[in-house]
Amino acid sequence: MISDKVVYCLNSAAVGDLIAAAPTLKYAIDTFHSKTDYRVAVYDDFKVFFPFVPSDKFVEVKAKYEDEYCIRHLNMLGVGGRICKLTPSRMKLTHYASIGLLGRVLSEDQLKYMPLPKVDVSRYGIDFSKCVILIATYRDKQRTILGSELTKIAEYVYSKGLTPVYVGRTGAISIWKNNLAKTDFEYPGYGVDLRNDTSFLELASIMNQSKAIVGMDGGPIHIAFTTNTPVVCGFTTVSPELRIPYRGIAKTEAVTPNIFCNFCESNWSLNSWDFGKCPRKMEIAECVSKMSADKFINALNKLRIF
Repeated sequence: MISDKVVYCLNSAAVGDLIAAAPTLKYAIDTFHSKTDYRVAVYDDFKVFFPFVPSDKFVEVKAKYEDEYCIRHLNMLGVGGRICKLTPSRMKLTHYASIGLLGRVLSEDQLKYMPLPKVDVSRYGIDFSKCVILIATYRDKQRTILGSELTKIAEYVYSKGLTPVYVGRTGAISIWKNNLAKTDFEYPGYGVDLRNDTSFLELASIMNQSKAIVGMDGGPIHIAFTTNTPVVCGFTTVSPELRIPYRGIAKTEAVTPNIFCNFCESNWSLNSWDFGKCPRKMEIAECVSKMSADKFINALNKLRIF
């Protein structure tokens, strides 16, 4: 059906996908909807990523609006589909969003991640300007820093007079049914453990104030990409060229393994994938075991934060 009324259906539970979609959605609203109607379908947990959308424009992801609105899906068919198969293997995450929602590829500067609203984080009683944020939990098994290696990074940060702050979420948010966030990291007794103690916006505000952020490609690192804080990000299954957004002058250091199957989902052009399983059927993927603390420490030193 052809209609000048549009629903942008952000039918994803992936934080990175949604944050990457925000600049495309803002472009669409500003460019096409000064006189035409639109709605945004997104799960309640993630409305905070779209502060520019008025509350009366949100609708439920599963609402029936086919008879009145033209629908643009972020994830085709809701479970993947033609466009979804292009990422992470064949296009940048921001391009995936612009094609899915607009049918075109916007320029890099138009797709720069949007800053999230700042909120009060004084309840923590911490001077985050003297902290390095370490993302300590992960949803996907093949995008993980082993707990033993993360502890070594924390030790180094602490030895340099800065406070490591451990963030992330274990268990589920309301729309996750399986593949829950997890970690093998154990709090070492120094630094500040804020796992399971931040909202999305609190996490963004903490990251905004910090010296640097360290983590693997996943939801929290995409929140980090909305800030101007230096980021050290590890990439195993997906090429950093397809994940790191345009950040202007903000610095990003990529940490990668050096093995023949680097970036399997980008370079092997797999038609299907499972972020919880290694295509080589290794219990602990070689790319994960190669993500050693010294690689992240070397990247931190390049940022000259100490």
